[in-house]
Amino acid sequence: MSSQNNWNNPDMYYQQPQSGPATGSEYNPAQANYGAASYPANSAYGSSTQYAGGGPGTAYSYQPLPPTNTLSIIALVASIFGVMSSIFLAGIAGIIMGHIARKQIRQSGERGDGLAVAALWVGYGGTALWILFWVGYVGIMVLIFGVAMVGAGSAG
Repeated sequence: MSSQNNWNNPDMYYQQPQSGPATGSEYNPAQANYGAASYPANSAYGSSTQYAGGGPGTAYSYQPLPPTNTLSIIALVASIFGVMSSIFLAGIAGIIMGHIARKQIRQSGERGDGLAVAALWVGYGGTALWILFWVGYVGIMVLIFGVAMVGAGSAG
């Protein structure tokens, strides 16, 4: 690979010039730098008072994830239940809980917005499909009974 093709190494332009071993001195692999940039430990994030000190073997603190909004989980379950069963009112409940969950997530910073959005999509889609099914079913029944009544009236 050519030394001119360093697009994958953006740090090469910010490295301090490295001086090699002096002539006549022996090479020590433990002190070899291999051209890597040396950065101060934890310079970009500031020091933590709990884990001050840095150096090898230092444990770093990771910020815990915020909790997932429970209402968004319940909304998704209710929406899926509304699609899978003929109780489309569960889908409507999932839609309402999904909207409430998204409002809570915006206010509290919890996770679960994707679950709430999925609950809304599944709830709206499932409720629309069930309403179309029942309208079609009732329409076909009315059509069948109407034809039967017209046929019974003309036979007499």
